Amino acid sequence: MRVHVVPSSVGAYAGLDGPFVIATSADLGDVGYLDNRLRGQVVERPAEVAALREQWEATLAEALTLNQSTELMMEVAKAWT
Repeated sequence: MRVHVVPSSVGAYAGLDGPFVIATSADLGDVGYLDNRLRGQVVERPAEVAALREQWEATLAEALTLNQSTELMMEVAKAWT
């Protein structure tokens, strides 16, 4: 698992719609899981999974790199101790 931080200076971006996961399995293909405060939803239709991938790519484009995200999280963790 990788964590990328989207800085607050970005403002509104695609990932604010809510959390989701895209999973790839050797025998089942790709599936998505969306979560909100009322329920979770599994998506299996290729077009819906593709829409989630587009949302992920748009979010990742706004995020810090993996190294930058890690450094920022370490700095914040130090400030909490």
